[in-house]
Amino acid sequence: MKCIVFDLSGKTAHFKKPDVNSYCYYSYNHITKIHLMGLLGAVIGLGGYNQQGENMYPEFYEELHKLKVAIIPNSKNRGLFNKKIQTFNNSVGYASKEEGNNLVVREQWIEDVEWKIIINLESDIKENIKEKLKNYLLEYKAEYIPYLGKNDHPADIQNVEIFDAQEISDPENIDSLFYLDKIKLESDAVIFETPFLFKDYMPVSLNEEKMYEFKKIAYTNRLVKNNEDCKLYKHGSYNFTFI
Repeated sequence: MKCIVFDLSGKTAHFKKPDVNSYCYYSYNHITKIHLMGLLGAVIGLGGYNQQGENMYPEFYEELHKLKVAIIPNSKNRGLFNKKIQTFNNSVGYASKEEGNNLVVREQWIEDVEWKIIINLESDIKENIKEKLKNYLLEYKAEYIPYLGKNDHPADIQNVEIFDAQEISDPENIDSLFYLDKIKLESDAVIFETPFLFKDYMPVSLNEEKMYEFKKIAYTNRLVKNNEDCKLYKHGSYNFTFI
């Protein structure tokens, strides 16, 4: 299976959770599939939410929603990144009805983020879109500046290469994010480490009301059992699955 892999990183990122919170806008711990589609759409010049108009979906989602991707976190700290609350003022006249028309905005930023991203080049998307995405990544080109969630957080794309992914039948571990209901884990078994299991409900698609649809996504160092419901692949020392 032909795939393209690259390292995606940035000094900071903010992948806003849709939950309503009066104090702070919180971020997902990792780039979501929707945010990744938006980033890849920016690379090849596809329109976003601001250009959606009367269309059911933004152009990047319309063209890329069937793209199969693997997201492998930097595992130096169990795949977690430092977080800080950033506070700044929005003083445009319509920002707030408070005296002075000043709105205090608080956002949770994740810092020094890094993932290895793998794209299945045999995904069911248009050939011209697939070819353009492959060429732009290999040539380090972009129509629009790619960001990690919003334009305060520029993305860095490095070490792009094409490779053949080999399916594996009985891996001991999985290094990528995965659908928790598709992978069976050994109880607490790991190799020479304290076991951990990160899990979160993360957006993976949009519905007709243009609202996020969520699935439980996980990341772990625990050993995995034989998984007949989920195909696993290998690239170098990484075992991964597509979401």
